[in-house]
Amino acid sequence: MRLRLFLLILLALGLSYAGYPARGLAQVSAFPSIPLQTDDGIDPITLIWTGYAPAWWVAANLNGWSDTAYCSSPKTVNGEAYNYTLEHLDPGAPSCFGPRDHVRIWDMGYSSVYGRWSIGSAHHEHTVCFPCHHVVDSWERAEADVRFTFSHGLSTTSISNFTLGNAGNYQGVYNDGNATRIELNSPPHPPQEYPVVFNENGLSNATTWSVTLDGTTMSSRQPDIIFSKPNGTYAFYLVPPSGYFATPSSGTVTVNGVGATEMILFRVPWTTSSTTIHPTPGTSYSIGIDGNATVAAQTIRLTGADHPLLSFNVTEIGPRGVLNITIPRSVAPPQSSATVLVDGVPSGTAKLQQDASNYYVFLAVPYGTHLVELQFTSPQSLYPTYIAIGVFSAGIIGLLFLFRNRRKQNTAKRIS
Repeated sequence: MRLRLFLLILLALGLSYAGYPARGLAQVSAFPSIPLQTDDGIDPITLIWTGYAPAWWVAANLNGWSDTAYCSSPKTVNGEAYNYTLEHLDPGAPSCFGPRDHVRIWDMGYSSVYGRWSIGSAHHEHTVCFPCHHVVDSWERAEADVRFTFSHGLSTTSISNFTLGNAGNYQGVYNDGNATRIELNSPPHPPQEYPVVFNENGLSNATTWSVTLDGTTMSSRQPDIIFSKPNGTYAFYLVPPSGYFATPSSGTVTVNGVGATEMILFRVPWTTSSTTIHPTPGTSYSIGIDGNATVAAQTIRLTGADHPLLSFNVTEIGPRGVLNITIPRSVAPPQSSATVLVDGVPSGTAKLQQDASNYYVFLAVPYGTHLVELQFTSPQSLYPTYIAIGVFSAGIIGLLFLFRNRRKQNTAKRIS
């Protein structure tokens, strides 16, 4: 009888514990599980948005942060790419280069535990050149800056600490294992109306863009423009900012009991140009440039005689750029080969072709400003090296011959 009573008490306690809201580390194992880090293992998850927090609504509430999809590297969680990536610059810092806070946001869908939820990884970083790359210097600072932004947001319900237990060094910088949980309210909409979200990708930082939906125009410097519409089908169009083209630039969106999202992709158009350089008095060469990255013509230099070197600076303001460069063969000695360097490193994307008149170089350009160098090497320039190697080899052989003869002579003396 006592044993049965004891078992009933244990069962009751187990049921009551199972129904009690988990806290701290126990929340990690609650369904659905919260990823602890990105798939590459080098970025910790530091932010969790719950309540009504689809990724587009999280990004829309990051007031003062700017879209940087055009200059952020790929990163996945559970095999899925991030939905948004934004930055908050230190005072006076240039876009993408920083120093800056940088956050990536992944939409996690709906769950009965967290509602419409998203997660994020934020870090503070600066840029080191050449070649230019970002270096993380703090996880906690960026997390605190995100928390500060949402603490002033009208849609924020609560902000609390959430122990994920993912403490450790990531990219050589310590993360304390405590994420920030931010609960959001849904955006205010009139009854029976739903959000229609236009999201841009490709504009440079803080560029104003506009969308006209059903005759109403809205503008923003943020990555999202959000309308509110009842069920129906609505026409939209937009005029791209100067220097960009948009895909799509017009179309329709349909609202049917849920919100609608339309991605607008901005790109820099291709241009064709040429410039003439004068490496020495009385000589000139026409260089052809075709692509959607910008070459600073005043930086084009051609130096050297036996080993000509053509160098210039190229700037790409979108997520990717390409260049086709046409160079007359007369700039280099006959039968020269060419090597393409970007920021002093051989390019893995460059392709080189040639005909009787020109060299043709195709080059993919990443975001930012880079030094491009084309090194021309002629077969004749290798002859002194071959001669030196031959002389060196002959000398070694001669020394071995002398050493062998002397060894024979010493052996003969010992025998005699």
